[in-house]
Amino acid sequence: MAGTRKAAVTVVLAALALTATACDNDKSADKNAAPATPSAAAPTGAKPEKVSPAVFLEQVTQKTGAAKSAKVDELIQVGEITMKGQGALSWADGLEADLAMDLSGSPLGKVLAPITGGPKAHYLYTKDAVFLGLGGELLQNSGPRWVRYTMADMAKASGGATDQLQSADPVQGVRTLIAGGKVTEVGPETVNGKATTHYSGVISAADLAIASTQGITQAQADRIKKGLDAAGIASEQVDVWVDADKLVVKRTEQAESKVGAVNVSVSYSDYGTPVIAATPVDYIDLADLQKAAAGS
Repeated sequence: MAGTRKAAVTVVLAALALTATACDNDKSADKNAAPATPSAAAPTGAKPEKVSPAVFLEQVTQKTGAAKSAKVDELIQVGEITMKGQGALSWADGLEADLAMDLSGSPLGKVLAPITGGPKAHYLYTKDAVFLGLGGELLQNSGPRWVRYTMADMAKASGGATDQLQSADPVQGVRTLIAGGKVTEVGPETVNGKATTHYSGVISAADLAIASTQGITQAQADRIKKGLDAAGIASEQVDVWVDADKLVVKRTEQAESKVGAVNVSVSYSDYGTPVIAATPVDYIDLADLQKAAAGS
């Protein structure tokens, strides 16, 4: 059971790392930008020049990147494991987030229950650490209210992955789709009550061999490939839905892994929303918490 659980967690982290591509302020793909928009998103009567899906999606990364933040609603499914998250994400200067996670559908919920006080967890993501809200018996009136996980802590727990939050970044998600080199326009669809245009593509390790020419660097492509290999994923389908303002409304990822089907879905709304994810003043480091638990 422990081995299966560890493998499932590894697949989750690998799936989330699939969108760990270029940083939002990376301008390496600017040369692909074009001023036209697709006919599906154009105002009535307008007849803009049609551009390729890849060129249009690069425009989407520029417009979505400029929005800097949004509210997110995320669903992660790996085999029989389910995790849900809601909150706000900022990519203005690195990734920061304030997220509430429902882990009741995952073994992780039971593992964290003594720390969080239940199957739900409150996370603050800053540029260099993750803070988990304390609850239950660990939360004392005069004690710390958060436990801090450093990048080293996260790497140790996940087998080297430290970029789990990348799964929610809409800019990097679109750039990963472009990097696959096989993106197509599916057509107009209504998603979350908004008129959108649907784009789809398949990503494989072979596709990523030429990713350095598709808007991300080879080092970033190698990192994605490593995540695919670790999870036993041969290829992954990525879909995005974009509104008339060239903002991502929804993104999904689907793949078959060594522990079952992987499905990740993230919806975006309220672009430009404020995100407060400052380092708390009342926290305890994970290592110190572990020492206190061992002593008791």
